[in-house]
Amino acid sequence: MTQTFSFLIGMDKTMAKRLRWFGLALCAIGIVGIVAPKVIAVAVSLIIAFMLILTGLILSLFTYMTGQREKMSWVKAVSPLILGLFIALKPFALIVVLGLAIFIYFILDGVTSISLALELKPLKGWKLLFANGVFCLALAALFIIFWPYSTHWYLGWMVGISLILDGVFLIVLSNASEKGEQIEIEL
Repeated sequence: MTQTFSFLIGMDKTMAKRLRWFGLALCAIGIVGIVAPKVIAVAVSLIIAFMLILTGLILSLFTYMTGQREKMSWVKAVSPLILGLFIALKPFALIVVLGLAIFIYFILDGVTSISLALELKPLKGWKLLFANGVFCLALAALFIIFWPYSTHWYLGWMVGISLILDGVFLIVLSNASEKGEQIEIEL
């Protein structure tokens, strides 16, 4: 029995262009995290909270607009939003605690990225999403090894790189869709 995976079924040129903008937005948010890694603890907290909230909103909007019903798609979309709101409400929390929260984000993002990549496996760009998942899990491992001493600069760099990889994946999907490449997946 085959089942059609509905990640990009019926995507038209307009939706593909929107997908590219979503990808570019994630890349831009990621660059903000890389450029300003050593600011004071409160500023780091607020930048990361802003990045996560905006990422969660963008991913939630994308997930909603594409009619996603898969739980992992929504977990990937909502988890940065929830974490970002928590951080924004507690901007004076110790940066070490923020580091642990980001550690959990890396684990969630890594697991959901790998899960989605395996579901998208025949689709162009699935390897990039898979690599992002492996990268996030590796970051989680490195982060916990060097925690708490690395927190002040590590957060912005690592979250920024992860968001750039997510954004590049969306751009690859957009390009594949605009070229008319196969986007339906049979499971």
